[in-house]
Amino acid sequence: MSDHCGDDDDSLGSVDSNDTTMRTIQFQSLRDDNKLEQGISLVWPTDPESRTLALSTLLEPDDLAPLFAGAQWAGTRVWHAAIHGMFYMEKEYGTEMATGASLLELGCGLGVPGMIWHMLGGNTVLSDQESIMSQLHANLRTNFPDTTKTMGGGEGVKEGGATKTAKGPSHTISAHPLSWSRDGVHKLSNDSGYTNGFDYVLNCDCVYEPLYGKSWELLVEVIDELLKINPKCVVVSSVERRRADGIDGFVQRMKSCEHVGSVVQVLRDDKLQLEIYVTTGKQ
Repeated sequence: MSDHCGDDDDSLGSVDSNDTTMRTIQFQSLRDDNKLEQGISLVWPTDPESRTLALSTLLEPDDLAPLFAGAQWAGTRVWHAAIHGMFYMEKEYGTEMATGASLLELGCGLGVPGMIWHMLGGNTVLSDQESIMSQLHANLRTNFPDTTKTMGGGEGVKEGGATKTAKGPSHTISAHPLSWSRDGVHKLSNDSGYTNGFDYVLNCDCVYEPLYGKSWELLVEVIDELLKINPKCVVVSSVERRRADGIDGFVQRMKSCEHVGSVVQVLRDDKLQLEIYVTTGKQ
C-alpha cells in the first residue's frame, strides 16, 4: 500500500492558498491513526447534488514493485493541472458534457477529471497502465455502482462518438488499460465500445521528463491516432511547468503530426505555472 502523505509534493496535499480555483473544492486527505494517507475526498463546486467523491489512494502490494516507481506513485495523487483542466473542460464544453458527450482520459491516475465529467452528465472512459487498474475499478464501484460499465459487460449501441448500452443505463463510466501506442488505441476503442472514437480526450500532467522520461513521444502517437479515428475529436492537454519538463518538445511534436490540424494554447498562468493546449484534427 502507499504510505505517501502528500505533504511534500505539489499535488492537492499542498494547495496554494493564492489559488482561488483550488479553494472552491472541498478537498480532504483521509488518514489513519498513524497519519498515513488512505484516500481522499472532494466535492465538485458545480455539482448540483453536492456529491462526495471518495477515492482510495492505496495500491495493491503487487503494484508497488519497484517501490514508489514514478508512474505508480504519481497515479495516487491529484495534481493541480487535473483540476484546472477539468474546470476548463466544464467551462468550454459543459453543454456537450451534460448531454452525454464521450470523454477519454489518458494517463488518468485516480481519474478525478473523468469522474467529474461523468457526474455532470458525460460518458467517460478512464485509461492508464495495467498496474493501477485494480485501484481504478474499486473506486468506480464505490462511487458509481449503477453506471460503471465492466470490461466484457456486453455490447453497446453506438451513436456517433458515444456509446449507449442496449440494456441498462446509457450513462456509463469504465476503466481500461492502455499501452501508449497506435495499436493500443484501437484495442481500447474496441474493448470500450467506442470504435468511432471519442468526442473529447483529456490528458493532465502527463508530460514531465524527470519522472516519465520521453514517454510523451508515445502520448503524441496516441493523440494522432485518436484524431485519425475521429477528426472532430477535441484533445485537451493540461500541464504544469517545471524545470526540464519536456513540454515544449511535446507541443512541437504534436504540431507536426499527420492528423493534427492545430495546436492552440488556450491558457497560460505564469503564477501557477499552468498551461492548457487544445489540439484538433484535420477536417
